[in-house]
Amino acid sequence: MQVLSAEQMGRADRLCSQRYGIPSLTLMENAGFNLYQALRDEFDDLAQRRVAIVCGPGNNGGDGLVLARQLSQRDIPAQVLLLAASGKLKGDARTNFQILHKAGADILEIPDLDSWMERGRLLGDCDIVVDAILGTGINRPVEADSFFGCVISDINTSQAYVLAVDIPSGMRSDRLSGGDLTVRADLTVTFAAPKIAHLLNQDLEAIGDLLIAPIGTPAALLEEVCDPPTLMMTPEMAASCLPPRRQAGHKGDFGRLAVVAGSLGKAGAAALTSRAALRSGAGLVTALVPDAVQSQVAQFSPEVMTEGLASSSTGTFQEDNLDDLLQWLSKNDAVALGPGLSDQPQAFALVRALVEKAALPMVIDADGLNAFAECPQRLKGSDKRPLILTPHPGEFARLLGITVKEVTEDRLELSRRFAQEHQLWLVMKSFRTLLATPAGEVFICPLGNPGMATAGMGDVLTGVLGACTAMRPSFEPGDLTEAALTAVFVHSLAGDQAEQEQGSEALMAGDVIEHLGQAFSYLRSLK
Repeated sequence: MQVLSAEQMGRADRLCSQRYGIPSLTLMENAGFNLYQALRDEFDDLAQRRVAIVCGPGNNGGDGLVLARQLSQRDIPAQVLLLAASGKLKGDARTNFQILHKAGADILEIPDLDSWMERGRLLGDCDIVVDAILGTGINRPVEADSFFGCVISDINTSQAYVLAVDIPSGMRSDRLSGGDLTVRADLTVTFAAPKIAHLLNQDLEAIGDLLIAPIGTPAALLEEVCDPPTLMMTPEMAASCLPPRRQAGHKGDFGRLAVVAGSLGKAGAAALTSRAALRSGAGLVTALVPDAVQSQVAQFSPEVMTEGLASSSTGTFQEDNLDDLLQWLSKNDAVALGPGLSDQPQAFALVRALVEKAALPMVIDADGLNAFAECPQRLKGSDKRPLILTPHPGEFARLLGITVKEVTEDRLELSRRFAQEHQLWLVMKSFRTLLATPAGEVFICPLGNPGMATAGMGDVLTGVLGACTAMRPSFEPGDLTEAALTAVFVHSLAGDQAEQEQGSEALMAGDVIEHLGQAFSYLRSLK
């Protein structure tokens, strides 16, 4: 499913009329009818509810005016509060105002703050408030003491059920970080496709439930304007990426994964990564760890093979482990590198050398990424050594030499740019995990929950990614994109399933591992 910016959605609307001959007035009519359907589906007793529709002066308000007419035609009374003088309305909004006015609808014109202070108390008597004020076109925050700011605050303090049209007023369509004054909606109905903020804004609670309603925009047009594409992952998409598992297959058919991880005090990272890989379908998993922690890793999962390499006095890998590691990697289909390796200089030097010399797909996480903080230019994917990076915002900030705040505010485009420039796959772990590909695509995972913000969760994802990568028959870009997409979706799905049983507070990384089978089974059932 396409995810659009405000500019892309505006372009789609214009092309819809210019190229396909669909009048913009028809698109607005379809939007208003979908709003009516959403209310009808939400309230069996809609005719007995007191409804207020708060309309701004633009197209968002026009959608609200169409809704008012749809309700009126079904003898459902609605009070329209127009936040402008009617004479200032333009285009389709003006046309729909005129139609509604001629039909004798109850429209209160409230053009300024003083008028609102006098009449805005009407919201207190309503069961349902429809926010049709600002829409997706705003590009700066709404000031709290402004006209619209006061209206938004009054909507939020009302006890009414709130339906937002397209996006809660005050929320900027392309903004990822929260903090703006925003309508707090129970339901948001958006049109044609979700917008970036619907999935990635940190004030996601303000959106409430999200309904994506078609209004007649051709799917091909949405694909055209979304270039390079930003897509929302769906269960069907993830299911279609699952490779078959032959009845007559043996463990060698399902991928051999090497896990290079762990150090003294961080054996659990290697153990979690390895167990997650086995739970994700890898035929054979070998944990290559410093010998100081080999016994600890082996005890965690007897199904995981372990190999201990000579460790330093601090319990980490040594730089002279390189040849032994390369020999082991040559026996495998992919490697998961980095969890719990430590920040010791010799471990970092080993990681950099291994990434440059190995010739198989590599999933790099945690200390494997930190090893390149001073030299990110050395992280370059190649045909012989495809790279999949899995940074969280702090690790990504170190690679880019910027602050975590800067990453958080623009993580979508930063991920896209880094993946393209370095020709690799980048899994940006955060609220709503992103997958960016070398071709410039970005996939957004809509799953996940606050309980997954805990130690070890990234190690589990690395194991799932490693397994899904090792199971692929080739290094082709399409195969690796499918592997990464499957892994990201399954990891989040298993996290949500585990959270339903454990609750957010009690959720641990190990719980997610134990739900991976359930997650994979669900996707298999969709094929």
